[in-house]
Amino acid sequence: QNICMEVPAPPAGAFEVELCIHPSLGSGCSHVTFWAPPADQPIAYVSLPFQVLFECLDIGNILFAWYTLACERKVLLVSSQLSLLTVCSEILCSLLFPMKWSHLYIPVLPRFLTPMLDAPVPYLCGVSRENFSYAVRDISDETIVVDLDRNIITMGSGTPDLPKLP
Repeated sequence: QNICMEVPAPPAGAFEVELCIHPSLGSGCSHVTFWAPPADQPIAYVSLPFQVLFECLDIGNILFAWYTLACERKVLLVSSQLSLLTVCSEILCSLLFPMKWSHLYIPVLPRFLTPMLDAPVPYLCGVSRENFSYAVRDISDETIVVDLDRNIITMGSGTPDLPKLP
């Protein structure tokens, strides 16, 4: 806490600041390194209410959802609250930093666009629980459905195996 409160963060564009912590006799310093993003890639969405995602999903499901996005899979968020869809979509995208989601992204998919859920590209979309029954007909068998209201993740029957984490 002392370091965070008293040591200034590196300025935008600086790549790292290194501090020598607890120099011991003859063995040198224990180093703690802090990084800042380059000036042309600031950390996005730092003011998002991250607590909301942690209230919807447990840590295991958050990590799995992040992992599926990092592997560029088809992810569909479902909730009865439209505001949850948008906030959780933005938070999941921000958790990918320094990577960036560059595929189809529609936080609140309207009913008439549900046929897009069978697209042959990775996507992160959200659909209201009310429209989910219509979307089920169009969902690709590779889609991973994340239910934000029930803290449940369902893998599609044709979802390719995810690579093992190192």
